[in-house]
Amino acid sequence: LGMLLARENYQLAFAANGEEALQIAEEILPDLILLDLMMPEIDGFEVCKRLRVHPQLAEVPIIMLTAITDRKVRLSGIEAGADDFITKPFDKLELLARVRTITRLNRYRHLLSERLRFEWTVEQSDDGYLLVGFDDTIQYANSGARLYLGLLSENAFSERFLKHAEKQNFKCEPAAAWENWPKPNVGDMTRYLVRPESNNEPSLWLQVDILDLPGGTGRNQLVHLRDVSEQIHLQRQMWTFQTFVSHKLRAPLNGLVGLQILEQTKIDLSSPQAHSLLRIAQESAKRLQDQILDILRYVDSSQLLQEKNVFSLFKISSLINEIKEDLEIETVSLYIADSLVNKSLAFSNQAIELVLRELFTNAKKFHPQQSPTIEVSIKHQDIATIVLSVSDDGQSVASKELAKVWIPYYQSEKYFTGEVK
Repeated sequence: LGMLLARENYQLAFAANGEEALQIAEEILPDLILLDLMMPEIDGFEVCKRLRVHPQLAEVPIIMLTAITDRKVRLSGIEAGADDFITKPFDKLELLARVRTITRLNRYRHLLSERLRFEWTVEQSDDGYLLVGFDDTIQYANSGARLYLGLLSENAFSERFLKHAEKQNFKCEPAAAWENWPKPNVGDMTRYLVRPESNNEPSLWLQVDILDLPGGTGRNQLVHLRDVSEQIHLQRQMWTFQTFVSHKLRAPLNGLVGLQILEQTKIDLSSPQAHSLLRIAQESAKRLQDQILDILRYVDSSQLLQEKNVFSLFKISSLINEIKEDLEIETVSLYIADSLVNKSLAFSNQAIELVLRELFTNAKKFHPQQSPTIEVSIKHQDIATIVLSVSDDGQSVASKELAKVWIPYYQSEKYFTGEVK
């Protein structure tokens, strides 16, 4: 038997009895077991039963070899879990044919099991996966891809990938990266499908990659779609933040040019022109200092909320008066519940001051006459929570902009000058 199967390039392992067979099978996890019925110690029926309850060996095909032709013996073997019987003495061609058939079926079973496992995993993924034919037709799409591309009908699967993406208002960016589609991209350029921003939805950026299929014939491509909108938007926010800070610092620096004019032209320092230039320089220096301090406060703001830092509410009145005088705001009223005067907030002094200064500054900046009436209210929400609210009678924030208020240095001014009158 060993000589017969070795010529077929099977890898063979032998056991002298049932116990040894179980031990070796557990070690090598075979694709097929040829099991004699009559063996020392434990017979083939018992070995078969124990294989069928083993978590790793339960599905391994078993062919029983026996010289007994009794029908009851065969039925007992089937009940024990045998897949097939070969009667000894066996016919060589018959045995080879049955071994080939069962190993091939077992291989297909493994492939089907792995495919089902892969499809289940892919279906749970938030990313999109598609199988695209050599002519760019969509052959398979997981739930993520169907959601991104609007593949809601069966007819969509007969369409070409790029044609369908175009129907869904996606644009191929950058164009040069898509010239050799559906071949893998050559070079460092990343392919994106971009659906522009609409009145109801933000822009959607899908990074598109072609993944290698192991053992593939080259007729199909596995396409991976990954939503990178957040990363793209974050990059844009960083650029916006840098541009805004750059403008914030450059604008007051321009006012300091007057000092160079004084030095270069030797203007009489007592003249009205010199006084005007010095006043502009002084205002610009103060403004530059304020802008730098604002930026530093923002950079350090993550350190302002710590458990060891608390703000005692009996200080709130003097802090509000200090900010009011600094910003030259006439009317600020404070209401604080009597039961809260001796309570504390889980913020540092610097954090509370920063919050109030920013709110008061905006209240003045966006009031038509730069003279807002501001109300500060501190009340109980529940036994452990305090609500501190600040309101004013100036210009409000448009409802569509409220979702963006947490973006650092974001502002809704159309021309992005930072100089709102």
